[in-house]
Amino acid sequence: MTEALRQFLDTYYIHPITHDTGYNLVNTITWALLLVACLFLTLKLLKKLDIKIDHRFIAAVSPYIVVGASLRVMEDAELFSPPLSYLLITPLIFFLMFFCCVAILILSVNLSRLNWIKDYDYTLAFGLIGVLWAIVNLTILLWREEIVFGWVLLAVIGISGILLGVIYAIAAIFGVQFLTEKVNAAVLAAHLLDASSSYIGIDMLGYTGKHVVEGFIVKYTGTAAGMFPLKLGILVPILYVLDTQFTDDDVELKNLVLLALIVIGLAPAVRNTLRMILGV
Repeated sequence: MTEALRQFLDTYYIHPITHDTGYNLVNTITWALLLVACLFLTLKLLKKLDIKIDHRFIAAVSPYIVVGASLRVMEDAELFSPPLSYLLITPLIFFLMFFCCVAILILSVNLSRLNWIKDYDYTLAFGLIGVLWAIVNLTILLWREEIVFGWVLLAVIGISGILLGVIYAIAAIFGVQFLTEKVNAAVLAAHLLDASSSYIGIDMLGYTGKHVVEGFIVKYTGTAAGMFPLKLGILVPILYVLDTQFTDDDVELKNLVLLALIVIGLAPAVRNTLRMILGV
């Protein structure tokens, strides 16, 4: 039993990290369940710190998504060696970024409460630190690696932007208000960027998808374009439920779920796009 358990853990959890082989059905389900648990723990932590989860907080967290994605690309470019590089592979990088964000957020909150700086805004400070960190990471990447496919950035933004514009216009015409709300539109934008980067990488540049569902779609359809209807087919109902079933008392939980959805979409989108631009 001990040997069987060890082989199970190695096959489905350890090797996908140490060998960077991507996801399988077992670890995908595990990480999804772990994400749900982390959401509730995060909600309790932020309430204990008396931090309001609003649109300003979501905006302040956004730069750290770029930080995490750029660190992941640094690992892809082999700028780090084991065992440090293992920390930059999913899911460990999510834990790393979570603890870094919490530490920086607590520091920002405590400085604001000490009143060392007049009218000190911890949300603004927290966000600015993330922006500076992201700039440092991107500068290192551009210094160490060459731009190979610069057109990828325009293509990813262009495809996702056109699709988002069409969805927004249709929603506005037919009065589907939940699809025109800013944060909901940001969720759609993040995942359309992800789908666009997958489509360009797999169909045009020969990359291989590491996600279970992504691999399934490519295997049976021959293209990653199926990610577009899949994401919309999942996200639109979720956004509808969040908009109609959550009350004002649940607004912080709703915003935290929206933030998690943005992270899940934007993190791989930024990573994929950076990898393709640099030819990593």
